[in-house]
Amino acid sequence: MATVKLAAQARTATGKQGAKHTREKGLVPAVLYGEAGETISLAIGSAELRAALATPSGRNVIVQLRLEGSDMSRAVIRDMARDPITREILHVDFQRISENKPIHIRVPVVLTGESPAVKEGRGILDHTMREVEIRCLPKDIPMSIEVDVSELDVGNAIHINELVHENVEFLDVPERPVVDILQPTIFKVAEEGEEGAEGEEGAEGEAAEGEAAEGEAAEAGETKEAS
Repeated sequence: MATVKLAAQARTATGKQGAKHTREKGLVPAVLYGEAGETISLAIGSAELRAALATPSGRNVIVQLRLEGSDMSRAVIRDMARDPITREILHVDFQRISENKPIHIRVPVVLTGESPAVKEGRGILDHTMREVEIRCLPKDIPMSIEVDVSELDVGNAIHINELVHENVEFLDVPERPVVDILQPTIFKVAEEGEEGAEGEEGAEGEAAEGEAAEGEAAEAGETKEAS
C-alpha cells in the first residue's frame, strides 16, 4: 500500500464555527483517533492534502502524520467528508495504526475480464459492491481487490465468501453478491404505423356502421308510407 507524508498542526478551535474558521485559513479540519480511544484535533493544508491523495491509490494510503512537537504517527483515512457540489474536502478522520496490529479498512473492488453473456448481449453486468471491508495488518493492505468476471454467465454471481486475497479477511456479509449477471428485460412497443392502421380501420368500421344504420332507417320510412 502506498505511503504519503503530511504535516499537521494542533487545532484548538473545534465545533462547527471552529471548523469554519479553519477552512477560511486554507486548512482542512481533521481528527486523529488513537488505539485506546484518545483523539487529537488537527488541521492540514488543503493543497497538501489534495496532492497526497492524487495517487493511483486515492484515499487508500498509509499517511505519515508529522505533528509539531511530537513523533510521527502512521495512520489510515477512516472517513472523509466532501462538499457535494464543489467536491472540496471538508473534514478527515484518521485512524492511528501499529504495524503488528490488524486494522479494518475499506478497499475498492476492480473487475477484470469480460463476461461472455455481456459480450454477446445476453446479460447485464451489475457491479453491486464498489468497495469491501477487510481486516489485515497495515503491511498487507491491498490497493484493490480484483474480481474476475470472465466465467460469469446469466444468473451467475460472485459473493463475498468467494473472494480470496493473501493475508486478508473479508468482513462483509458472506452471502452478499459483489457482482452478478442479470437477465435483460425486453419491453414490446407497438410501432406507430401499426397504431395508425388500427385507428384508420376503426374509423372505416364506424363509418360503415353509420351508413348501414341510415339505410335501414330510410327503408323503414318507405315501408311506412307505402302502408
